[in-house]
Amino acid sequence: MNVPLAVTRQACTAAIFDFEGTLVDFQWQLEPAEAELRRAFAELGFDGGEFTHGNYASMWNAAADLLARQGRMAELRQALCPVYDRWDFDALTRWAPRPGAAELLRGLVAGGSRVGMVSNVGRRALTEALNRFDFTRWLSPVVTRDEVTCMKPRAEGILRVLADWQVAPGDVLFIGDSRADVFGARAAGMPVAIIRGGECDEAAFADAPPNHMISRLDELAGLIR
Repeated sequence: MNVPLAVTRQACTAAIFDFEGTLVDFQWQLEPAEAELRRAFAELGFDGGEFTHGNYASMWNAAADLLARQGRMAELRQALCPVYDRWDFDALTRWAPRPGAAELLRGLVAGGSRVGMVSNVGRRALTEALNRFDFTRWLSPVVTRDEVTCMKPRAEGILRVLADWQVAPGDVLFIGDSRADVFGARAAGMPVAIIRGGECDEAAFADAPPNHMISRLDELAGLIR
């Protein structure tokens, strides 16, 4: 289904950032990671199309849909989080900030904007990365996959930030690099900007166009006041 390219009437007053592919380059090794995850889900007894053809997020979400109703999320986390964490830490060895990332965050906060983060990366690797790149002080709250039942493209983490801030979704810009970011932001009722060169190439957004497609972080200056 085609999603119309909405027009943001005025600059947003707050921003929620994705992490990998957005503030840093994308380094998760998707093919081997997802192959290992498919084997791990299969060993736990999960089968069906979502587990044979899904990606790292859709596989987790499909399993969570089944186990959360049974009060068994702790079992899922115990079995699968070590696999996700290992690939996070592999990516951590190569992550590098996009040009101007720290300066952008500092400038937004100095200008009075609220700035948060919702990432499918786990808490352990993300905390180390945010500290390493001096992002921590500018981001509050930070919601990782460890604090939600379902990852993006579900809107759970995004809605948690909006509830914490008590702001209207239309006043907050989500900035990401993937289709999951577009769908998550749309589900939360937010405008979304996608930066090129991340997890998904530009052609992947043909049926899910963001409000803004940018090439550099400094292009956000006119979108967030």
